[in-house]
Amino acid sequence: MKRVLFFVLFTSVLSSQIQAQSAWTQEQQGGYFKLNQSAIRADQFFNPNGDLIDITTTSVYSTVFYGEYGLNDRLTALLNAQLFVRSTINNLESRVDGAIIPGDEFNGLGEIQLGLKYGIIKSGPIVLAASGQLKLPSGENVGGDTELLQAGDGAWGALGMLHASHSFYPKPFYASLSVGYQWRGTADLAYSSGLLTVDYDDAFVWSGELGWTPNEKWAVALKWTQVEPFGADVSEGVTGSSSIFGNRLTYFAIIPEVNYIMNNWGFSASAGGVFSAKNILAAPSWNLGVFFVLDPKE
Repeated sequence: MKRVLFFVLFTSVLSSQIQAQSAWTQEQQGGYFKLNQSAIRADQFFNPNGDLIDITTTSVYSTVFYGEYGLNDRLTALLNAQLFVRSTINNLESRVDGAIIPGDEFNGLGEIQLGLKYGIIKSGPIVLAASGQLKLPSGENVGGDTELLQAGDGAWGALGMLHASHSFYPKPFYASLSVGYQWRGTADLAYSSGLLTVDYDDAFVWSGELGWTPNEKWAVALKWTQVEPFGADVSEGVTGSSSIFGNRLTYFAIIPEVNYIMNNWGFSASAGGVFSAKNILAAPSWNLGVFFVLDPKE
């Protein structure tokens, strides 16, 4: 019986990404809370044509809090908050005369998303759920002395998703699939040279997850997400090589993840890379996290 409980627990809480991609909801007064540190360090960038170009080494570090809490057996509250974002550009040495071109850095609060997930079908071989998330314009979109660094896109946004999940119990496997629509609003970018208003393009999003829970302590997952903007293939606004918050972000990302749990506490590690991408840094994202599972029966 204990193995069954842990299997259900893992399948409902492994998706600590923005998409909250499983269809399992939390039990009433149950929850999952995770503090995650991610790092990206890139010397290449996918330009608006999808070609790889060399850039001055750029890094983005994010400290993220993710939480799920069961308001009742069908409705789960979601929070995804970038508590701290640090962006840097390295110094650049001139190949002509050896002169050093100073780098840049920017620290700030990142993007915050609030949401709800509702369990449509909660029993049976396949469960269904729908989720909606509202993104606040909390991350500053013009930062540093170069004005190239960002902690967010500065726009209101929203994400609506439909989720389906299936447990293969008693075999220790599960699968999830999600599809949705991402609305990105309009933001003003206040440069010293003047104000630029950007109407960000909306996007189609789909994601999936395959998981394996060999025992009560370990869970392994393979996740993927694809983001494909709508509209003409013409970039407006920020697409610079120092940004991961620009317009018309296009990518297919694959993220393997390992989780280890001890009673109600656990640790996670993952590394994700993007493929077939445009307007985004070309480097893996490394993640380490610690999480707590709130058992409603305790």
